[in-house]
Amino acid sequence: MDKPIRRLFLFFAVLFVALIVQLTYVQVWAAPTLKTHPANTRAIAEEMKIKRGDIISADAVKLATSRQEGEYYVREYPQGDLVSPWLGYNSTRYGRAGIERVYNQELSGQVGVLGLRTYWDQLLERTHEGAHLKLTIDLAVQRAAAEALGNRKGAVVALDPRTGAILAMVSYPRFDPNHIEEQWRELNSDPAAPLLNRAIYGLYPPGSVFKTVVVAAALEKGVATPETEFEDTGSVKAGGFVVNNYGGQVYGKHNLVEAFAKSINTTFAKIGVVLGSDALASYASAFGFGQELPWRLGSAVSRFPAQESLDKAHLAQVSYGQGELLVTPLEMALVAAGVANKGTIMKPYVVSQVLDPKGDVISQADPSEWLRPISPNTAKIVSDLMVAVVEKGTGTRAALSGVKIAGKTGTAEVAGASPHAWFIGFAPASDPKVAVAVLVENGGSGGITAAPIAREVIAAVLRR
Repeated sequence: MDKPIRRLFLFFAVLFVALIVQLTYVQVWAAPTLKTHPANTRAIAEEMKIKRGDIISADAVKLATSRQEGEYYVREYPQGDLVSPWLGYNSTRYGRAGIERVYNQELSGQVGVLGLRTYWDQLLERTHEGAHLKLTIDLAVQRAAAEALGNRKGAVVALDPRTGAILAMVSYPRFDPNHIEEQWRELNSDPAAPLLNRAIYGLYPPGSVFKTVVVAAALEKGVATPETEFEDTGSVKAGGFVVNNYGGQVYGKHNLVEAFAKSINTTFAKIGVVLGSDALASYASAFGFGQELPWRLGSAVSRFPAQESLDKAHLAQVSYGQGELLVTPLEMALVAAGVANKGTIMKPYVVSQVLDPKGDVISQADPSEWLRPISPNTAKIVSDLMVAVVEKGTGTRAALSGVKIAGKTGTAEVAGASPHAWFIGFAPASDPKVAVAVLVENGGSGGITAAPIAREVIAAVLRR
């Protein structure tokens, strides 16, 4: 064989091998990912010939259902914007988001026994049906949370601290998934970001709600007890940085109970400096900071500063919830849940059951432990400190007649804008059934703005 012909043969042989490799990759290895990719609208159009399963709330209200139009099934959302953006949407033009995307294989009947039926449904030319999802979301609680937050930018999360089941998750502003097609351009260009689920993807400075982590660390490390006394003069210098109390208040002599109840910044700056960066970073991580949340919906990762940046001044700021510290509302709800659940944080989840078209259970959620940041004894002490916040501290507007509520307010300073208002807590304090986190963007005082919202959500859960 002539050398040029041999070279040409080898060239085409390499191309042929490359083509085989590429086809194998696309059709075998990458096929599941490409098939479910949000931008693959052709696959979505094919799947819209499938009768997608319903999405149903814990109290048996349909949140998403399918209506037939010709050869396609079109999604309908009977509750409008009440359960967006975490419920998401299913669109031939714009793909999927939220639960509609994450649980697409279940809803389109492509998993387990339902997946095996696909071939026979196609062969017999009958409609293939997907699985139904029963959620942990209680629509009555969801509605109460949405109404309490109102038209204020922010988020509310309520969960059962004993199991991790999400009872309500509200983000505002939001959108109506029934009109995603005609409003897509407007929604994407809106600076208020209505498509963003602030409850799990919004990152905010936590302000004084982070003191819950700091006080837990201080108790665990023996840095302070509820009886430890402090002296406040209104300010304290740490590494050249001057820490002041909110509103310029001076508290004089006080103990840890009063420092937590009245949210005294200077005292927590002192506690944080004594704790040191290693201990505080360790306990923040133990509560979930810097970790991906263990659930399918995903989330932003709450951030604790890099330890090399934590000099004395920065450490003092972080200790009262400022500095380079960012959290999601769900993360702070889990912090509250960890205290409520005797020091154990359960994995959050939002789907309780997957049901076949006849209503039989295919799979069921199994609540499991995620983290154990503190001991039951420390959790009990922190719980008592949080009760004092609501009974005689900054959180009195969260109080509910006949129910002992544990809580912590936060007023997180924001450069050039009003502070973010925070509240985290749980109830009843002695036998917690709900943990909450409330965040109102630029809402001012957490005790004035966020605490009453939490009260309404807690009341709705306890009425169930």
